[in-house]
Amino acid sequence: MEKDLYYNSWVSDYKYPFGASHYKSKVDFAIRVDDSKITSVKLVMRKDQGPTDEVNLIPSGDGLYYKGTTDFKEGPGLYFYYFKIEDNQGIFYYGNNQEGKGGEGQIYSQENQVKDYQLTAFRQEDPIPTWYQEGVVYQIFVDRFDNGNEDGRIDSPKPNSVIYTHNTPVPHYVKNEEGAVVHWDFYGRNLRGVIKRLPYLKEMGISILYLNPIFEAHSNHKYDTGDYFKIDPMFGGDEAFEELLQACQESDIKIILDGVFNHTGADSKYFNKFGQYDSLGAYQSKKSPYYDWYFFNDHPDDYEGWWGDLNLPRINSKNKEVQEFFYGQQESVVPYWMRKGIAGWRIDVADELTDPFLQGLRQSMDQINPDTLLIGEVWEDASNKISYDHRREYIHGGILHGVMNYPLRENILDLLNEEITSQESVTRLFQLKENYPRSAFYNNFNLLGSHDTVRVMTALDRQIEKVQLAYLFLFLTPGVPVIYYGDEAGLEGEEDPDNRRPFPWEREDKEIRHFIINLVEFRKKHPECIRGEFVPFSANQIAGIIRYIDDETWTVALINTGSESAKLSHDDLFDPSHFGIQAYLAERMIEEISVEANSFKVFTSREGESYL
Repeated sequence: MEKDLYYNSWVSDYKYPFGASHYKSKVDFAIRVDDSKITSVKLVMRKDQGPTDEVNLIPSGDGLYYKGTTDFKEGPGLYFYYFKIEDNQGIFYYGNNQEGKGGEGQIYSQENQVKDYQLTAFRQEDPIPTWYQEGVVYQIFVDRFDNGNEDGRIDSPKPNSVIYTHNTPVPHYVKNEEGAVVHWDFYGRNLRGVIKRLPYLKEMGISILYLNPIFEAHSNHKYDTGDYFKIDPMFGGDEAFEELLQACQESDIKIILDGVFNHTGADSKYFNKFGQYDSLGAYQSKKSPYYDWYFFNDHPDDYEGWWGDLNLPRINSKNKEVQEFFYGQQESVVPYWMRKGIAGWRIDVADELTDPFLQGLRQSMDQINPDTLLIGEVWEDASNKISYDHRREYIHGGILHGVMNYPLRENILDLLNEEITSQESVTRLFQLKENYPRSAFYNNFNLLGSHDTVRVMTALDRQIEKVQLAYLFLFLTPGVPVIYYGDEAGLEGEEDPDNRRPFPWEREDKEIRHFIINLVEFRKKHPECIRGEFVPFSANQIAGIIRYIDDETWTVALINTGSESAKLSHDDLFDPSHFGIQAYLAERMIEEISVEANSFKVFTSREGESYL
């Protein structure tokens, strides 16, 4: 179909403002129509699965554009839109590209074939706590970090478990024929080991610790909580945690705990399948105060476990008593630990918890201290996530501050492994930027690996140069950088449990750590890399990142992930989709820049070329 039409959701000439909008605001649209035969252009918009609303667009004075303004009549939520166009031959449509990634669209002849554009109408912009926005997070799987006992003893070892006597064994599960773990393996490391290594972390510039679960539990990973009000004795118990809180306060380090509120352990005071606790658990009796917490099909043995795992009986987060237990009272779980001095929570499997549950949890936190943080484990684009047939509102305001940015991790690794082009990488970045409210985009946990993924060193085939490029990309993208323990030391690992190897003290690869230290310092010195605007671009296999506050405060990074050197000229910086920021940057940069294969160059408004 030969039609001269153009629309680009990333360019302010066609849609203003860019990206997500407050639900009480208005949005301006324009579509270029260089065709005198066109007689009508309508913007067709609907809220999610709701009724459509058609807005007549008006031709501009020069006849090259049809323009109009709309608002969000149905309140906050996700809206989807496209253009309906009529000429003397009939009706056709202009919508999103086939991949549904936003930006430049395409023409469709049939309405049922049209790919919609997404427009997020958020309820409120969530605040970004300064301590978090300016910080760097370090994630610690406590059993694998360090033992802080001077005599090397292991605190309160679990019965019927495997305890390694030295640092080198690769973790493994001892399972029975049904695949259930029968002997958990431990390295015996603890919270005093974290205290012992605070100088090491401070030297790196770490200001926030995210601890994998530390409450009493049977396993090494602690996602099978036994008692929400007790620190696991193997980690040193409540006394060690109090010491850690005090030491972190003195070191100006915040602590974020892992909140596992979707399921408990079968071996817990609440379910008590094995009778280990002095309580009447739900497994033991229908008269248990915890019976209605769980999903029983036929008591006691037929119940729902998380993803079928009967060691992790699933909790009903819609249950009022469950909500009261976790956050609804003065002495509920969340307020109890907040008053101890923690700075926030990372919520495990947020998909499994209802939005009202998460919203109530957030409100409880805000009442205690509004300068706290709530991050959710969400693996996909959190703006349009559907879970259990419900559209989730995680980041529409008042629920999660942000999420774990797994889409960014996938983007970076795919780019560095040459599975996508630099242009595809930029497209993915723009898609997230367009879909997320600004505060949520800047609140994300930006990570290259976690306890649930292959380690970055393994994912990039031990190519140190590429690992460094990955961290540069991570630190220059909006959000807060998160380092998984040991990644800075070159620790390798495939998927769980191999990604949970012990920290290789005295055997670290110090090159990556040195690079990260420089990145942390660079980020602190350049506020544009923390709160500045973000414009990614690509040219000649180079992935570019621009961060700026104004004409006098900017940073440009050029990352060549290819196997050959590449050049960037002034002309490569002039692209209308980049909001014009390249124009003044081009005037300040040298005539032509060459970037070697698998390397980078960084330029700043104050220092010129910067050597990290």
